[in-house]
Amino acid sequence: MCFMILILLFCMQSCRTDIDSFYETEVLNEVFDDLIKEMGALSVFEIPPPPMSFLNNSESMGYDTCKYNREMVEIEKWNKKMSDSTLVIAVFDTLFACYNLNLNIEYIRSQLAERDYIEALNSMTDTSMVSYPLNLSRIESGQRIKLRYSSEFPKGRDIWGKDHDFPFSGVLRVSRIYFDKEKQVGIFYSSYACGRLCGEEAIICICRIGNKWRIEKEISLGVY
Repeated sequence: MCFMILILLFCMQSCRTDIDSFYETEVLNEVFDDLIKEMGALSVFEIPPPPMSFLNNSESMGYDTCKYNREMVEIEKWNKKMSDSTLVIAVFDTLFACYNLNLNIEYIRSQLAERDYIEALNSMTDTSMVSYPLNLSRIESGQRIKLRYSSEFPKGRDIWGKDHDFPFSGVLRVSRIYFDKEKQVGIFYSSYACGRLCGEEAIICICRIGNKWRIEKEISLGVY
């Protein structure tokens, strides 16, 4: 009898996990293009703004337009070269739980947007929230990128030691999404590495506007 109850509880937990994973992946899909922009994965295609003028003895000074124009020429050459290319992003296979990340919850709380994210933030320490595999086939992007599981690449720092035969952008990690009870706001951890000493990690705050999810704020946790 006890064995049957355990089996029933296990099945109920599995069903709940499947439902949660489906919904979270749908939400991640809606904000994914904005996420990779926020994390700098598409920075190679961005046109930098002109340098700001600086002040000298309260007088406005100009900037080196020749240097800026040279940089623009190189960027335009790169974009033209890459116009038919697709960047590859290695995505961690798992949407992982956050309770063992040792996040500075009080710092994150102090940086939250005005919407009530407290309930979602508090759930990031919930040890009953388990990790589960990410189904990349359900993530669609309108950008010039291709997503591959990180498990397909060399492990750790060795991923940067290989000369890839395709434009390799970097490695993206995403946690599970933690919602408030009404599922009007959510919060999750993300990091993006573009090299051995290049990348950042952040808390991403999302909100539901109508029937669509949008990124409201990025709380930077550090760069490396």
